[in-house]
Amino acid sequence: MLAFGRAILITLIAGVSLLIFLNLAFFFPWYLTMVEAGFAVSQMIATENYLTKDHYDDIKTRLQSCPIFSVLPDDVEIEAKHYNGKPAIEYTYNSLENYYAIADSDACKDEFTGKPYVQMGNPVRVTIYASYPFQMTLFGNPITLTPIDLTFSMTTTTTKHYKDLDYDFIGSPTIGWEDDIYYDDWENLVDD
Repeated sequence: MLAFGRAILITLIAGVSLLIFLNLAFFFPWYLTMVEAGFAVSQMIATENYLTKDHYDDIKTRLQSCPIFSVLPDDVEIEAKHYNGKPAIEYTYNSLENYYAIADSDACKDEFTGKPYVQMGNPVRVTIYASYPFQMTLFGNPITLTPIDLTFSMTTTTTKHYKDLDYDFIGSPTIGWEDDIYYDDWENLVDD
């Protein structure tokens, strides 16, 4: 009887180990897909200083249609914010209309007014949210356990100069050629 109990225990431990190993084998490509999408979003934002609504929809749809992401497609979300907290994603009139219907406060409306971009040299934080469906198959029936919520974040720097915005550095006043500290004294800097 003791040998039978040990055999059942060893079988259970081997089954759970196999379950965890298979889920880990699928987890790494899933997470790398999320990393690749985050990098693609950061490159688009670095080029234009914001993410257009079309690119946002394309990347989100592509992620939601990937094999493992398609199990929980509603948990996929892309967020991009400038250093001042302003969204770096272009919103359409319809999404603004829906947003205003939900939140009519002036503070919420101010967040979405104006241009979705800032001047070059400002950081933008890109975050992708998704849930990994931790699941197993028992006697041919898929059993979904608690999904694991994960995020991938990275910061990129904007590179496009807009003439309709003031050029300023983060945390310092506007600096132009005439205000540059090295403008009048550049010969002395070379000799040092």
